[in-house]
Amino acid sequence: MIERITHNDVDLISFGNETKAERKLLKQFVNYHWELYKGESQYVPLLDYEYLGFKLIGMIGFFEPKNLFFKHAKMRFFMALKNGKVIGRCNAFVNYRHNEHWNDKVGFFGQFECIEDKSVAKILTEAAVNFLKTLGMDTIRGPQNLPVNDATPGFLTKGFDSRPVMYYHYNKPYYSSLVEKLGFKAVKNVKSWEVKPSRPMEEKLVRLCQKIIDRYNVTIEDWGARTLEVRKKEMLDIYNAAWNDNYGFVPFTQEEFDQIIDDMMLIMDKKLFIFLYIKGEPAAFFGGVPNVTECSGRIGSFRHMELIRAIKLIPGSKKTKGFRLGYLGVKPKFRRLGLDGIMIWKQKQYSRTKYDYCDMGWVLEDNKMVIRIIEMMEAKDSKTYTIYEKEIV
Repeated sequence: MIERITHNDVDLISFGNETKAERKLLKQFVNYHWELYKGESQYVPLLDYEYLGFKLIGMIGFFEPKNLFFKHAKMRFFMALKNGKVIGRCNAFVNYRHNEHWNDKVGFFGQFECIEDKSVAKILTEAAVNFLKTLGMDTIRGPQNLPVNDATPGFLTKGFDSRPVMYYHYNKPYYSSLVEKLGFKAVKNVKSWEVKPSRPMEEKLVRLCQKIIDRYNVTIEDWGARTLEVRKKEMLDIYNAAWNDNYGFVPFTQEEFDQIIDDMMLIMDKKLFIFLYIKGEPAAFFGGVPNVTECSGRIGSFRHMELIRAIKLIPGSKKTKGFRLGYLGVKPKFRRLGLDGIMIWKQKQYSRTKYDYCDMGWVLEDNKMVIRIIEMMEAKDSKTYTIYEKEIV
């Protein structure tokens, strides 16, 4: 159902993703970022296909009704227009798996883009609040873009000149100020760092890693040591257990996790993954993927060249200068044994031969244990994202 409300000289369109007319509006929704960030080299968007799908290659978009996310979520889209031209957008959604996991009534807003105008931002966020209120929510949080657990949450608030990295979105510097003026409060920061794999491991740390391996009977495997189906199941079990108590985490279903791994396989460098077993039990894994954002930038001044951008990704992933370390987990009962150090050591033995940089993130600001390890590697601060909340009254 499509609804239109006029606020003075601004039209607000509210819509879903089911009908042909709504899908046409979704294309307009996605297209808006191309106009808003025109000429900004730091802005490297995901492929339009990742949002809208692409039947020719079997890609299901984040916004398509058949996306697995909508098995446990409800979403509404909002666009603000003036004289027929889009000047802002966002969506709002309830992720019922999140609320079941955390026993709360939190709704989210995401995909927020807007001109620097408080009144337009107010129209968009109030529409999001009203939608969430009808679904019984008492808090709005965000921004949280799709895919949940993969896309970095929050507004970029530090590191606007840092290197573009996959699934780290870039946004206008004034966004945080806009929502703060509307009563949103900062509730959490997440951070990323950049480190050079060429930096050698200290000899005493290498000796310590070897002692841990011997003491706990640690077995180290690469990606190809087991079948893909076994890898998927073991990684899911470790990941859900390891991240269970992390702020905002939503447990994956096997179906969702399988889709992520299948998509990752298109650009994967299998040698970036390390798996650890203690007395034969899966204990931890550590992995990164090539930063394909390096090869997915805008094609000249042309807008509709998404197929070419998509085609460039797979061969381009073999030539990237850096990778994103974004897939890791240690089962709770195996924490504080030093397994993190072993995985860093083993991965560096390979990554230093091929990559110039590694992005490490996103990490919650209060995850002291992980931050301590990152600081030991003399990593450089890269990006900070800030998550906002507001009570729904």
